[in-house]
Amino acid sequence: MVDGVLMRSCVTPVEGVAGRKITTIEAIEEDDVGKRVVAAWVKHQVPQCGYCQSGQVMAATALLKQTPHPSDEQVAAAMINLCRC
Repeated sequence: MVDGVLMRSCVTPVEGVAGRKITTIEAIEEDDVGKRVVAAWVKHQVPQCGYCQSGQVMAATALLKQTPHPSDEQVAAAMINLCRC
């Protein structure tokens, strides 16, 4: 996340985020919402191969920080990093 907004790191030039607040999967549990998302992921045994899990955790955390009680439609729109398993 850059300044609290979800961004795909694979297509974001690093010079475009210089000086901005960056949150990565490695630090997501420092955020209360991120910590709860990771705990739910583990509790419900969501991960399969793990390839897309960091992106999904980041997307879920960003959504819940902006919309604490999202509708099914909001969840579907936010969770675009779908698992290929």
